[in-house]
Amino acid sequence: MKRIREIDALRGFALFGIIMTHMFQGYLASLVPPQYNGFNMFFPVDELSRFMVRNFFVGKFYAIFSMLFGLSFYLILDGKKDASSRKFAWRLVLLFVIGYVHHIHYRGDFLTVYAVFGIILILFRKIPTKIIFVAGLFLALNGPAVLQKGSALFFQKTEAAPQNTGGKTKLELANSYFDLVLEGEYKKLLISNSTAGFINKYNYLKSSGRMWIVPGLFLLGLWVGRRKWHERLEHIPLKRLILVSFSIGMPLVWINFHFSRSNYSEFVQFLGGISKDASNIFMPLFYIGLLLLAYKSNFIGKFIKYLIPVGKMGLTTYVFQSVFGLFVFYGYGLGLLLKLSGTVALGLGLLFFIMQMLFAQWWFSKFKYGPLEWLWRCGTDRTWLSNKLSESDRVSLKFPVS
Repeated sequence: MKRIREIDALRGFALFGIIMTHMFQGYLASLVPPQYNGFNMFFPVDELSRFMVRNFFVGKFYAIFSMLFGLSFYLILDGKKDASSRKFAWRLVLLFVIGYVHHIHYRGDFLTVYAVFGIILILFRKIPTKIIFVAGLFLALNGPAVLQKGSALFFQKTEAAPQNTGGKTKLELANSYFDLVLEGEYKKLLISNSTAGFINKYNYLKSSGRMWIVPGLFLLGLWVGRRKWHERLEHIPLKRLILVSFSIGMPLVWINFHFSRSNYSEFVQFLGGISKDASNIFMPLFYIGLLLLAYKSNFIGKFIKYLIPVGKMGLTTYVFQSVFGLFVFYGYGLGLLLKLSGTVALGLGLLFFIMQMLFAQWWFSKFKYGPLEWLWRCGTDRTWLSNKLSESDRVSLKFPVS
């Protein structure tokens, strides 16, 4: 399968946003206990960093990554009539195994989520393209949750169904997890993540709406593949895409920022929630348009193309970002969770991402696939594949930097 460099660059860009988001959050994946609110607010600039991350990073970059996952399904399976759905299902099983190992270390893992929700792509393989778009947009906008909340708000007052917390309050669970992170008891963290961590993940997916949003983004990515936009990137009116998505996305960000606060009425907060989910569609489109336009630039494009190798090994990049974050913040590493400014954490994330770009470029000068990508491919094909580049591969390999 011929790789599309712009797609790899977009994936690398999404991974940049993901590590920046997680670094600012201290690689926590749970509620922050009240006594630790503002744990990374050391300097006035940290307030600005928090504003930027909350409004322009959270929910935006993972949306790009998720849509690209759906597009990858098209490139691997849906665009090939003779390709086996069973093989893709096995690929998802292996992804879940990799994700499980990742999850027991970092309960914010999304590989297991992708593996489970990826099944919807198989189920929609034979569905007409128009239905895929409508269903994808409805789910990506958190339609089921909006209908449920709207119904409860306007027609009947119902108490929210209690979350499954294993008999403990959410505050007790948050305190327990935060203490484990600070103390750095590795074995206890593994046990907690493999038990309470999955309950926490389910509750988060349900309360945040990502239980619907992630499959919706997958379907939108599949729709992009069906429409073959990835093959016609030069024909996309990028300036119009940028203008329209920005004109819609920025007001939605503003509405969410102002109206999602607890001191507003339930109806106003309801509107704020809708605007948040909608902004997480339009702002990613704005980012995608900007990056693709920059990619075409003779000057800026040279720097954008550094994202290609790191995006090509997206699985490896994502997992090792977690390894770095856990080492920096958790007690069994450097234990800097309560000692690091949020802005400084962003700086460390940026430096590590630059190192990942350089490593990825070096790696692909010698190997065909990223380390975890190679293992995943071997497992999918159930055979050990050669990963070393042949001389012909080296000649044809033309990454933008030497």
